[in-house]
Amino acid sequence: MQKSSRFLLVLISLLLLDIQPLLAQGESRAVDPDSPVVSFGPTPRQALLVGEKAAGRLVIIDPETLEVVARIPAGGNLHELATDGRYVYIGSNLPGITVVDVVAQKRIEPIDISAFGDRHAITFGGNHLYIGHETNRLITRYDPATKKFDEVIGLPGGSHMLIVTPDEQRIFTASSNGSVISIVDRITNERGQKKFTFTNFPGDTRMEGMALSPDGTEFWALHMNAKEISIINVPEMKLVSTISFEGGLNNRIKFTKDGKYVLMNELQGNELRVWDVATRKEVKRIDVGAGGEGIFIDSVRPRAYYAVSAGNKLVVIDTNTMTVIKEITDLQNPDGMDWFSAK
Repeated sequence: MQKSSRFLLVLISLLLLDIQPLLAQGESRAVDPDSPVVSFGPTPRQALLVGEKAAGRLVIIDPETLEVVARIPAGGNLHELATDGRYVYIGSNLPGITVVDVVAQKRIEPIDISAFGDRHAITFGGNHLYIGHETNRLITRYDPATKKFDEVIGLPGGSHMLIVTPDEQRIFTASSNGSVISIVDRITNERGQKKFTFTNFPGDTRMEGMALSPDGTEFWALHMNAKEISIINVPEMKLVSTISFEGGLNNRIKFTKDGKYVLMNELQGNELRVWDVATRKEVKRIDVGAGGEGIFIDSVRPRAYYAVSAGNKLVVIDTNTMTVIKEITDLQNPDGMDWFSAK
C-alpha cells in the first residue's frame, strides 16, 4: 500500500475515534415521544417548566428544592412553551401544538394549527393562548375553554417572539424577517366591534429577544445581526434610545423582577450579560461556562434561570447579588421556560 493511502486510512481512523463519542451522545439524546414519563413525585403547586430541545422532553423543576420532579417526552426540538395553570402548550417537532397535562404529567391531544402555518412564538395572555406564525406573518389566538381559534391578526413582519399584556389589550412583537418592531393595540368601538391598530418602529433582520419592564413603561427589542437594542417608551410610543454592543450571537433579554437590570444571553460565549436600565450601560458579566439561550425570571423570588444550552444545564442566579447559586445539570440543550402556578 502506498504511503499516501496508509496515511489517509490512519487519518480517517483517528477522525472516527474523535467523533464516535459525539455520535453516541447524539444517539442517546433521541427520546421517543411515546416513551414512558420519568417521574419522581407529584407536580408542586408552583413549578418551573423547561423544554429540552435535544431530548424532546418537558422537564418539571421544583423551585423550592431546585430538583427535577418529572421528565415528560413531548416531541423533538422543543422551543417555546406556555402554561395556563393546568396545561402546558409547546412548539416541538410533533405536528401542531403539543399539549401536556402538568398535573397528570402526560401528553394529551395536540392543537391543530395546519390552517395557519408553522409557529415559534407561544405565550399566554389573560385566558388565551397566543401563537406567532412567523413565516405567514400571523398571530392566532386560541381559547382553551372552547378549544377553538377565535382571532387571527395579520402582521407587517413575522413574529418570532410575543409579549401579551394580562388584559390582552396590547401585543408586543419584533420581526425576524420583516425588519420591523410592532406594538399592536386592541380597540373596541361604541358598538363593541374590535379592531387592531399598529405602531411600528424600524428594525433589523433577526430580531428575536424582547423584554417589557415590570411597570410596562419600557420595551426593549434586541437586534441580533445589527448588535443593537432599541428602547421604546411605551406610554409615549416613542423610540427613546438605541444601545450598541459588541458580541457574537445574542438573542434573548429579560428584565429582572425589580426592573433595575436587563439580562442578555450569549449563544456562543460563556457569560450572561447584565445591563443597568437607568444608565443603559453593561455593568457585569456572569461566567456560566458555556453558551446559553433561554432566560426566565422567577415570579416569586429574586432569581433568574438561565438555560445554558451548550453546557446542557440550567444555571440559577440570585438577581440581588448577580451570582450563581446552583447549577441543574443533565439537561439536554435546554431553552424555553415558563412558570406553572396551579389554578
